[in-house]
Amino acid sequence: MDQTPDAKGPQQKSWLARITGRQWASVALVIVALVFMLQNLNIVRVEFFLFHTSAPLWAVLLITLAAGYVIGRFSKRGD
Repeated sequence: MDQTPDAKGPQQKSWLARITGRQWASVALVIVALVFMLQNLNIVRVEFFLFHTSAPLWAVLLITLAAGYVIGRFSKRGD
C-alpha cells in the first residue's frame, strides 16, 4: 500500500511548544526580577570603592541584574 504525503506537509510546532524548560525558567526569573524592581522605586545611596552617587533602587537592581547576566554568559562552560 502506497502512502502519499499529506498536502500540508509535516505539522509545524507553535512557537510556544518550541520553548524549552530552561527558557521558561529564564522568562519567569526576568518577570520576578522586574516585579521586584518596580516595587522598589525609592532613591538609595550607592557606594562602590571611590564612586558615590544616589540612584533609584530599580536602576541599581537593573544594573546588577545585567551584570549578573553578562558574567553568566561569559563564564558559560562549553558543554
